[in-house]
Amino acid sequence: MSDKHHATLRFKTISAIALAIALLAGLGLTGIAHAAGSGGGSLPQQSRPQINPEQSYRDGVAALSAGDYKTAEKKFGEVLSVSRKHTEANYYMGLAKVGRGKHKASVRYFERAIKYRADFIEAREQLALVFITLEKTDDAQEQLGAIREIGENCTDETCDGAYRERIGVAIATLEAALGAGEGDTVSFIPNSAPQFAMLALAPRAVGAERYGDAVKLINQQRFTEAISDLYRAQAIIGPHPDILNYLGFAHRKLEKFDQAQDYYAAALELDPDHLGATEYLGELYLELGKIKKARRQLAKLDQLCAFGCAQYEDLARLIAVKTSIRRAGR
Repeated sequence: MSDKHHATLRFKTISAIALAIALLAGLGLTGIAHAAGSGGGSLPQQSRPQINPEQSYRDGVAALSAGDYKTAEKKFGEVLSVSRKHTEANYYMGLAKVGRGKHKASVRYFERAIKYRADFIEAREQLALVFITLEKTDDAQEQLGAIREIGENCTDETCDGAYRERIGVAIATLEAALGAGEGDTVSFIPNSAPQFAMLALAPRAVGAERYGDAVKLINQQRFTEAISDLYRAQAIIGPHPDILNYLGFAHRKLEKFDQAQDYYAAALELDPDHLGATEYLGELYLELGKIKKARRQLAKLDQLCAFGCAQYEDLARLIAVKTSIRRAGR
């Protein structure tokens, strides 16, 4: 790859950042910014003495959108200091690193985003573009192959039209980038991104509405759809223990236990005393046959609920049932 092509690729990749962030944060939200309240659940503001991860996250998105990559890097660093597994924060940190020309440093953040959400198309696309910039075409081809495989495994239940479109755009973008000859210029601005640009800084209320819709879907046992809304809420709001807790719950109900445990752990990383995540993690342990660990969660709830609480009572009942079943089977 010539120096001229390398420079062109780097410029085009960076110029796409402001629109790339909008593609994730705004996808699926067109036309709902002024919708009425969902009534499906509340999402309280977080309060922390030193770092407010929600505020740092939104400050980071604003800085990234404005091309202030240094501030974005700082703000997403704050987020990751208290929520290191937050998918979008890792993705956006990767974009901030690219914006500052730190391509090698960006790799680990894009890879973390993919680790915590394997079907994160934007993260795979940006990681592949970085690999092309670093002249690691085999690694870029690997990401392209992974995106193709995700598309091939899509069903009507797991992938909506917008998601399929994003897959198609990513594939076309990477094919063009990998096939570019010396001196060619390739635009890496996703064709569908401009319609979402206005939503890159969607009001927190829009994210709260997505969260409320997700709670409704969970109550209807429509867990796959709920996860999509929770991802959209998280992309706007940033790290929030209630969102992470319900992501854990929905994944657990789909029997994706490893992912569920990661989300519960992330919720408790933000709020160690979160009653819902403490209870649901105990329920997960019960489903995995780890009664001792479930009892530890119950003991923690006993400490947190000085005057009793529904979370303690529910987990205690489930442990009693599980224990009885075990004894009967001996």
